[in-house]
Amino acid sequence: MTVAHAADTASTQFEVKLTVNESCKFTAFQDVEFTSVDRSTKSASNAKGQLNITCTLNTPYEIALKGSGKMSNTNAASTSKVPYNLYQNSARTTEWNATNVLSNKGNGKDQAIPVYAKLAGDTNVEAGNYVDTVVATVTY
Repeated sequence: MTVAHAADTASTQFEVKLTVNESCKFTAFQDVEFTSVDRSTKSASNAKGQLNITCTLNTPYEIALKGSGKMSNTNAASTSKVPYNLYQNSARTTEWNATNVLSNKGNGKDQAIPVYAKLAGDTNVEAGNYVDTVVATVTY
């Protein structure tokens, strides 16, 4: 006679883990470019650009913009400057700079954020091309 033995079993548990870190990164940008303006008319006093940012879902973030607030003539011999302001809204009532930051929350996808601008002073300056470099910084 043969005796049957039952197979022994043993169990254990383990976890499958993942850490998702908060992150934000700029993915693209579109320069703010005013159309050509006649010195005396200020006919093109508004312009718009764009920043694109991707942040993890529900990550709060703030974007600060830092520029001089004055576009300088690209002709090195010129000292002419044209002042401007950047805004968070199309009505151009909420300024956007290093102090007045834009606050938002990530949705895990690319977010297009418009940057509105308005000339803030006299355009009766030397003819030429004017430019200022603005640094966008995201804090999350």
